[in-house]
Amino acid sequence: MLISTFNNRQLQAYAAICLWIFCRHLGIKHNSITKLFEHLMAVLTTNSLPGWERNGAVLDITGRGDPLPVDVEREIPQEYLEVFSLLLESCVEVGIVDMYGDSTEQPRNFLERCLVALERSGIEPPKVDNLSQYRIGNDPWGEAISELELDEIFKAYGIKE
Repeated sequence: MLISTFNNRQLQAYAAICLWIFCRHLGIKHNSITKLFEHLMAVLTTNSLPGWERNGAVLDITGRGDPLPVDVEREIPQEYLEVFSLLLESCVEVGIVDMYGDSTEQPRNFLERCLVALERSGIEPPKVDNLSQYRIGNDPWGEAISELELDEIFKAYGIKE
């Protein structure tokens, strides 16, 4: 299955996994990044997309143009700070760019920026297979999956044991 067939929830989750892989590859660890990642992945299970979007706006790291907290910025190798910021903001935009309007190609465009950030950093993009099997619903956003299915996705990508 190709990314081109993903619904917006899957696109957001895939972008979040790109961020996770980037951080793991560079040894970047911070609770605020983990909280953002978990929030972004929760788009797969939420039954309230507007509620999900509002929850993301109050995190320590929003990826919506706010400066990074100083303690987070210190965790990022200086030579990767610019690409991390690009990846972070592109990743978050995947899920919110079409939240309150018509469906566009913008989520895919922002995901492409995430993939370019990985490529610039010499990091292999995550496989799509582990996420592709969870597409449900026919509208651009699709339907929520179960928490059990989300755990299966985490295990498949090596995020949780």
